[in-house]
Amino acid sequence: MHLRRTSRATWHGTVGDGDGTMGLGRDRVIVPFSLKSRVGDQPATNPEELIAAAHAGCYAMSLTNVLENHGTPPTEVTAESTVHLVQGEGGFSIPTVDLSCDVVVAGVDHDELTRLAAEAERSCPVSQLLDAEITLTVRLTEGNES
Repeated sequence: MHLRRTSRATWHGTVGDGDGTMGLGRDRVIVPFSLKSRVGDQPATNPEELIAAAHAGCYAMSLTNVLENHGTPPTEVTAESTVHLVQGEGGFSIPTVDLSCDVVVAGVDHDELTRLAAEAERSCPVSQLLDAEITLTVRLTEGNES
């Protein structure tokens, strides 16, 4: 299987004063972005937040798949990805990503969940794409039954 997924971005003006829109996916959900939303507090999004959203979504699906294959499908998986944008001598880079996850699942203890979570991180396509150090934290949350 070979799938293609496309999004589009349009930018207007200079980097400092301009802005743009990103059309996401088949529905072309339009979201605004700008330098001020990237390095400041302007209400809009930025490429790093979209990478973090893609990573969180992909990882939640990956962990759900690993848990299902283990025979313990989760009730809920909530993943959060924090992308660290760092300015260095060569420009900006994303050297690290923090990935955390809260899981409601029965029949899995914390040690087993940690092992399965690491397996899911290794098999997550977005994790594989990122050339960054990914720090994974996983938590069993209330409602778990062993």
